[in-house]
Amino acid sequence: MKCEVSILIPTFNRGYLIERAIQSSLNQSYKCEVIVCDHGSTDNTKEVCEKYLDHITYIHREKDYGIHFCEMEAILAAKTKYIHFCFDDDWMHQKFIEECMKHMDKNTGIVFSDNIVIDINSNDKVKDDWSFAKRIESKKILSIKKIPHVLRNLISPSCALIRKKDAIKCLYNSTNLISDKFYFGVGPDWLMTAMPIFRYKYCGFIKTPLVKFGSHPSSITIDAISSNNSQKRKDFYLAYNGAKIYLVVSTIIRILRFEKIYNLIAILFGVVIKKLLVLKSLIYKNFKY
Repeated sequence: MKCEVSILIPTFNRGYLIERAIQSSLNQSYKCEVIVCDHGSTDNTKEVCEKYLDHITYIHREKDYGIHFCEMEAILAAKTKYIHFCFDDDWMHQKFIEECMKHMDKNTGIVFSDNIVIDINSNDKVKDDWSFAKRIESKKILSIKKIPHVLRNLISPSCALIRKKDAIKCLYNSTNLISDKFYFGVGPDWLMTAMPIFRYKYCGFIKTPLVKFGSHPSSITIDAISSNNSQKRKDFYLAYNGAKIYLVVSTIIRILRFEKIYNLIAILFGVVIKKLLVLKSLIYKNFKY
């Protein structure tokens, strides 16, 4: 079977967590390429990943360029049409990718699953318990119905399957022309899953939680929203707001076909300028002689 999905695991100093993410990626019932991208880890992350070199692609950089560029390098290394981010503190049910691919087609931009947040210090029995997922419920819905949801919330890339080309478009916006707010990759991660809702007719939703998010103090999200530092919380939310404004404004521009109108005006303006230059040249010649 042709491999159509890449599971991407960006990481930094998470040697104590990443093995579960790798194992859940390799245990998928649907054939996947698995890429771990490690920017600057100084703990045992490299040693953990090297145990799986026969089954994964491991990218290691000595310098930490930040989560945004770590994610970008992982995406660019992917050889497939679709990608899924499994963050190093998250893990999946073995049928997650298989269930997502059941709904993915040319008119569907994203398939995402409900999720469960679990304390990373829970015992393995709790972490590995998927008994509630014996019957998996999912459906395809009109994307427009989910727009209010994504404007209020984040569909984490860690519980979604999207196209590689769409993710690249969003990740090239480390910030955008509307806002210069930036907070550890926050903003583009929202765009990656929100943009397909705005651009494709359908999305797929798996009601049964097939992804577990690990909750711990060093999580970027947990650290920001539970911080006593008001500026940190403000920067976190402003980064998301900047991404939302960017997507809403760009969508309005697309709906109004502003680009075509602008190009038409530019062409007409160019013709007028050209004729004025010709007229100027003729007038100059008449006065000269």
